[in-house]
Amino acid sequence: MLEFIAENFSNCVHLAIFLVAIFPAIESKVAIPFGLSRPIWGSATLSPIVVMLISFVGTMLPSIFVILLCRKIKNKTSGFIYDNFTVRMQNKLKKHIDNFSKKTTLLKKYLFLGTFVALPLPLTGVYTASMIAGFSNLKIGYSFLSILIGEFLTCVGMTIICSLFENSGFYMFVMSIVMGFLLMVINGIIYLVNLIKKRKQNKQ
Repeated sequence: MLEFIAENFSNCVHLAIFLVAIFPAIESKVAIPFGLSRPIWGSATLSPIVVMLISFVGTMLPSIFVILLCRKIKNKTSGFIYDNFTVRMQNKLKKHIDNFSKKTTLLKKYLFLGTFVALPLPLTGVYTASMIAGFSNLKIGYSFLSILIGEFLTCVGMTIICSLFENSGFYMFVMSIVMGFLLMVINGIIYLVNLIKKRKQNKQ
């Protein structure tokens, strides 16, 4: 796989990093170690600053569109029957959205959103935060700014770690892929278990 990536994107490393960064769930958390991985790119490896900027732009680009789309879904479907996708998505984000419903100051809500993005963990990135902002009642402009600041901090942190430790970019890239795969498997198992339980309840 690594040989395939190196052979096909060795002349357009910028595009490879951008495509990884724009992908949901993995975002800059994988794009930065991917871009700084010398075992993959060799002499074509870009400078840390360039990799960070490309990853930052690629990850942030879909944010405003995700917020607006979720806000539109929220407004259009209010009071009506949701489709299965919307129900599952809202149930998955319910815990986080409920935090916004508590009687806290607006500043704390926006700080929570930014911190949520900054945590280098699976499903705590820009896409998830944008959906939370879209399905909540937070102002779109302030939400986007909070997400932008949180993502910038993530990019800076990942770039520093990958730059300080030799070959850490490669190992972090592999670890991120493994964690993402395991997360998908776990979510798939949970979904199947819930589906089986629901069918059993319907039969009863």
